[in-house]
Amino acid sequence: MIFTFLNISIIIFFCIYWCINEKIGLQLSIVILLSAWTIHLLNSLNIKFPFNIEIGWFAAGALICGYIALRKLLETLLLKGGMRAYLIATAVVSFSLIIYHPSVIFVIPGGVILGLGIGHCLNRKFIGFDCVNILQRKGKKKYLTLLARLALGVSVLILMVYRVEKIIFSMTENQNVLLYGFLCYAIIGFWITVAAPWLFIKLRLAGTASGSEDEKQEKKPGT
Repeated sequence: MIFTFLNISIIIFFCIYWCINEKIGLQLSIVILLSAWTIHLLNSLNIKFPFNIEIGWFAAGALICGYIALRKLLETLLLKGGMRAYLIATAVVSFSLIIYHPSVIFVIPGGVILGLGIGHCLNRKFIGFDCVNILQRKGKKKYLTLLARLALGVSVLILMVYRVEKIIFSMTENQNVLLYGFLCYAIIGFWITVAAPWLFIKLRLAGTASGSEDEKQEKKPGT
């Protein structure tokens, strides 16, 4: 149940990342991943339903409140520390999630968060994907562009999740299954935050924070 919940959450909240607001999509996804990890941890500690669900939602609320209270401080520290600080913070959170009791369910949040953090950092530094930049398109063209972006991103994401899930369940007896699962879900997180946005920009389904491709073409001399 938690396995399916995690996969569905990954897909839903990154529709927000690709089409509404990348920052909100990233934050919501991390909160859901950490909440699911907390619920599974409570199961490992033999805290059963419904208390694990209640505590899980409480943990989610605490995470949201904590982030709201510390958001500016955390963002200031990460910006001040630069790319290295961002990557180190991502790695610390990711590996902290799997160090207590490695299992297939635990490696999903850890792997996805690692991929998300690395991908988002690379996106901000080298790509500059801006989900609200629709290349000056309005009306039907705007919504068709968003729909194409969503269809492409979700289709690849579903194929990746389905393939990884199928392989993980087929190699449950293999001692390397946890490492494989961790790396695969890290790749899924990487697709969401940097590979898909890069592809959207190349296919002219999105623009960058520094300006749309149409605007750049207009500014070229002699055009």
